[in-house]
Amino acid sequence: MQFLRLAAYLLWIPGLFAVIAAVILPVVSSGLSRRSRVAASRPQIGCGEVRAGGVGPGPVHVHGASAPGPPGLLHGRLSGSECVWYRTRVRRRFLVKRIRNVGDEWTEVDVLVEEQIWAWDSGPFAVRDGTGSVLVAPALLEHTLNVYGHPAGRNAVNEVRDEGADAWRYQSGKLGGLLADGVLPPGLLESFAGPSSRTCGYRVQEDILRPGLPMYVFAVPGDLDDRPIMAAPFQDVWAISAQPMPVSLARGGKRTRSWAVRFGLAGLALFAASALLLMHAGAPPG
Repeated sequence: MQFLRLAAYLLWIPGLFAVIAAVILPVVSSGLSRRSRVAASRPQIGCGEVRAGGVGPGPVHVHGASAPGPPGLLHGRLSGSECVWYRTRVRRRFLVKRIRNVGDEWTEVDVLVEEQIWAWDSGPFAVRDGTGSVLVAPALLEHTLNVYGHPAGRNAVNEVRDEGADAWRYQSGKLGGLLADGVLPPGLLESFAGPSSRTCGYRVQEDILRPGLPMYVFAVPGDLDDRPIMAAPFQDVWAISAQPMPVSLARGGKRTRSWAVRFGLAGLALFAASALLLMHAGAPPG
């Protein structure tokens, strides 16, 4: 009987999680559906038809393939890969003190963390269709609806070197290339070389966007040097997606509602099973 009671109470744990999910997911679904309605209320136009200020005061949709921006076709500084946009980042790796449970005892331990200390990107790229092209602000890549994968090739370069805090140890490799090219601020690594910085090493990353990748862009147009540019996201709606934005968001809302129902039914079933086990455990023998 004790075993049945224990099993009944243990069923409360997944049951409680299922009920919480069933309560939270409709809120998420509602947010996705609202964003879908916002996106669906705005027009889709050709890339060559975008004007600063757009059609009316709000955002517009365009659909095309990634294409070179004002500098033309590029090659990643570190990867050498052909692209229309790239971003290079340097992250410092260092130790910090954290409280962790080790061997049933709370103690202070060293934890390796990272922080970005420098970044640079190549500037706007373009999206092109049969009507022409329009520039796209690289910041919109940070607002990608990532269900079908991010358009940018992240970590085309991802070099980690943990050789301590001394700057002279990093004269080779990708970080050494950035130092030799003079693109890093003077004294950047030296500023993290002191004993108190607890620097272990550095990570160098490069993200690239290849030409010819199809994408949908939903943003507020602006202008850059008298050229139209998809400049800023609208409200809390994602700016870039691999599928039409209203369709992707509507599908996400439907899937989330479906999972809410499933979690709700699972929670009810688990609590019902727990109640039956408790009833059986409390029944007199025989």
